[in-house]
Amino acid sequence: MRYLPFISFLISLLACSSPYTKMQKISRDAGCVQKFRPAFDGTLYNTKVDVVGKHLSGLLLIKTMPDSSTRIVFTSEIGFKFFDFGFSHDSGFKIYYILKQMDKKAVIKTLRKDFELIMMYNIPMQDAYVLKNKENYYYYAFPQEKGINYYIIDSACSQLLSMERSSKRKVVVEAVMQQYHNGLPDTIGITHKNFNFTIGLKRLEKK
Repeated sequence: MRYLPFISFLISLLACSSPYTKMQKISRDAGCVQKFRPAFDGTLYNTKVDVVGKHLSGLLLIKTMPDSSTRIVFTSEIGFKFFDFGFSHDSGFKIYYILKQMDKKAVIKTLRKDFELIMMYNIPMQDAYVLKNKENYYYYAFPQEKGINYYIIDSACSQLLSMERSSKRKVVVEAVMQQYHNGLPDTIGITHKNFNFTIGLKRLEKK
């Protein structure tokens, strides 16, 4: 019985340990990630958002502007605007419009970090490192101001398997981009792990 507190302490440590601690740090060119950066050229996605019991649906436009910044506009099917954001590669972020009910610091920060993850913004090569897990998947790690963005890629650097945003202890967000055509993913999914929040995008074909 006297060992029970110690055993409980060990179990709690294991439960809180990072999933990346057992991975092997290797020397590998982090530039591999760049080939999967989406080339959004005015791409329209059918979009569904579920957040803590509430559902939104509509159209999300992602467009690269002449100055290489990216504009993201989310509207309902009838044109009612939810938000209009601008992103630049130098970590710049601008709110052109956001619905009053969504105009909260935590909401804006969450959306900003989610889209930066899938657009592969804020991934400075000088700070990058690479981990390899036992399945020979490579985790390209890019430290952020808080946490780390991971891009999980196969050993041949031919497929982006998934993306993760992690705190020091655990995965906070998982995302996927699948079925690339001409540098653009047809399907994008974002799932938060610490609360019920998902974003699903399906590309609309140009007529």
